[in-house]
Amino acid sequence: MIREIAQQREKENALNTGHGPLTLYWVFWLFLIAGVVGDLVEVVFWLVTRGELTSRSSLLYGQFSIVWGAGAVLLTLVFHRMDQRSNAQIFLTGTVLGGVYEYICSLIQEVLFGACFWDYRHLPLNLNGRVNLVFCLFWGAAAVLWVRTVCPALCRFVGRIPRERGRRIAMGAAAFLMFSTVVTAAALGRMERRREGEPALGAVSRFLDAAFPDGVLHARYPNMGILSEIGWYD
Repeated sequence: MIREIAQQREKENALNTGHGPLTLYWVFWLFLIAGVVGDLVEVVFWLVTRGELTSRSSLLYGQFSIVWGAGAVLLTLVFHRMDQRSNAQIFLTGTVLGGVYEYICSLIQEVLFGACFWDYRHLPLNLNGRVNLVFCLFWGAAAVLWVRTVCPALCRFVGRIPRERGRRIAMGAAAFLMFSTVVTAAALGRMERRREGEPALGAVSRFLDAAFPDGVLHARYPNMGILSEIGWYD
């Protein structure tokens, strides 16, 4: 009974104020929605600006951007209930935080996969090709939009989902994303080892070579660059 009352109050709070509590349930839903929507936004942006329909997903299975999803979680954790702060404060914090976040994401990709999924060296005011001022300013604008509009709207949407149904959907999505992440990491790691000349000695390596050859991976990640090939260290 007490639990049901607490859940009802939590739901009413989200519907009335547009803010959900920082529980794993709410944060994961924001991660999930932002990851899917962010991937679609990038696909549309690429189509409009370059006339190309191309994959922007972080994973081999599912249209999902880990960078967008994790970025939404970061914005939520940092800017939760910052309605009283000025737009200038939110913008400046988002600009700095977004630049640091993007730089760290680039480093993680290098360490795990020996590859980069974006390269800003052709743009002015970049830092080691990992971040540049223009996109940092985009992060600042995104922080203001997130605090003022997007996060409250998403919290109201999640608050309208029946809790038990929402939990089942979240658990299923989490299991699928975990599976896709493991497969993606294994396939990209095996691609790097192939480039180093390592033969497929085990059943797993042979499966990865057959299921995810370089052509398949480059079709899924058309903007991926191998560090040794693009002269990242030059």
